[in-house]
Amino acid sequence: MKKKLDKAEPKTRSKNEPFSFVVDVGNSHTVLGIFKGDKVVDHWRLTTRKETTSDEVMNRIGGLVRFSEIKPAAITHVGLSTVVPALERPWIKALQTLLKRPVQVVSSKNCLGCPIAYPNPATLGADRLCNVIALRDRGYKDAIVVDMGTATTFDVMKDGGFAGGIIIPGISASLDVLTEKAARLMPVSIEWPDHVIANNTDDAIRAGLLYGFMAELETLVEKIKAEMGKKKVPVFATGGWGRMVMGHSNVIDTYDPYLTLNGVRLVALRGNGAAELEKDSDE
Repeated sequence: MKKKLDKAEPKTRSKNEPFSFVVDVGNSHTVLGIFKGDKVVDHWRLTTRKETTSDEVMNRIGGLVRFSEIKPAAITHVGLSTVVPALERPWIKALQTLLKRPVQVVSSKNCLGCPIAYPNPATLGADRLCNVIALRDRGYKDAIVVDMGTATTFDVMKDGGFAGGIIIPGISASLDVLTEKAARLMPVSIEWPDHVIANNTDDAIRAGLLYGFMAELETLVEKIKAEMGKKKVPVFATGGWGRMVMGHSNVIDTYDPYLTLNGVRLVALRGNGAAELEKDSDE
């Protein structure tokens, strides 16, 4: 099966297309992007700092924006998704200060009307919601998104809404737990070994980690499709480990590294939940 990067349908571009600055704060990494219309024109990947102030955030992103061809004055829309509640306030304040624009924060109350099957929608991670929002905008009704980060999430889209999903430990998180709990197992670089049957300890860890993940991935996708009652459901991969896994999987149809950011972008453009902070408030 030929693997590809999913792209939106070609559109006639206008010089007046909006510039959107979007941020996806994850547990391990924070991804930032600038879009012109629906096209990524700049993007960065940072380590997430669990404790930070708005001044520190502004210093980090200010340095990046300074080297971008797109200057802050050109930005027309700003969006934020975060799965780290403590970081929402400093990021909002930093973005408002630096870009002089309201910040649309993705949440169950600001999700462009996307149906959420959770009894308590507020407990759904904003990044998972963004994945479904992005696919809804492309016209999909049913889909599965495998988002491979610190945790690997399986986000199930059915009948145009978020139907639920699965959360398992991510590849790097699994390695961290294994080497922390087993005294004689040392951390290894994460790369595909030449053989499943390894002849050394480092490759044995790699084989178990990666081929074990692939077995888990394929089994879970199969079971999700069975429970959905549909054999043909498009499967998207995104997240930091998506590219590495893509060439070794027969169940993933499309790899899109910007899927989550696209969801944030759509909320930035059309959302109704601009954050409001007191100007003199502390984090």
